[in-house]
Amino acid sequence: MLTLIQFPWSPFCITIRHILKRHHIPFKLHNIAFHDRAPIITATKGAGYTVPCLIDGKRALCDTTDLGQEVARYVDQRFTLDLFPKEFEGIQLILSRYIENELESVGFKGNDTYVIPKRPLVERVMMVRHKERKFGKGCVAAWTSHRKNLNSQLAELLQPIDDMLASSPFLLADRPLFVDYNLYGVLENYLFNGKTKLPSLKHLRRWHRAMTHAN
Repeated sequence: MLTLIQFPWSPFCITIRHILKRHHIPFKLHNIAFHDRAPIITATKGAGYTVPCLIDGKRALCDTTDLGQEVARYVDQRFTLDLFPKEFEGIQLILSRYIENELESVGFKGNDTYVIPKRPLVERVMMVRHKERKFGKGCVAAWTSHRKNLNSQLAELLQPIDDMLASSPFLLADRPLFVDYNLYGVLENYLFNGKTKLPSLKHLRRWHRAMTHAN
């Protein structure tokens, strides 16, 4: 059986988790603290330290590139899911960059303002340290005070996605491809805290309901 080492709120972990769930692939979850990468480092024999980390028998792998699709592509090939059809390779790459750069960079900030304060003390401090090293001192407090603006930014960035979904049940085809799971992971990260909501975009909300309910 597969084991997925994860942070429950991570958009990229949610993506892999939902691919496995929706395709009825048995797996176990191993949740770790944000600052404790030892289980990943041990499993990969030092080759990786990021989530998601997937263990399949004696093999363990993490994403190794900036775009980070290695775990998803492994699951796709291992279980013949056809999430990366050759004819959609280029457009999936372009859409993934938009999803993971533009959308995720706004969505995670809103979620972090709710999630970080609720983590245990050591994990909370380490998470704030990590964010401040990347985004500057006081960034989490700044995001908290600008939640409404972040929500508005995300809604604006999601408008082109809603426009795409007006003429298609899923982003590129009549079934979910990798980019659908990619988008789902980013949005479920945004919604993880239970306080935020999807913007009032009709086609996006219809798509989200279809993605949430398994086949």
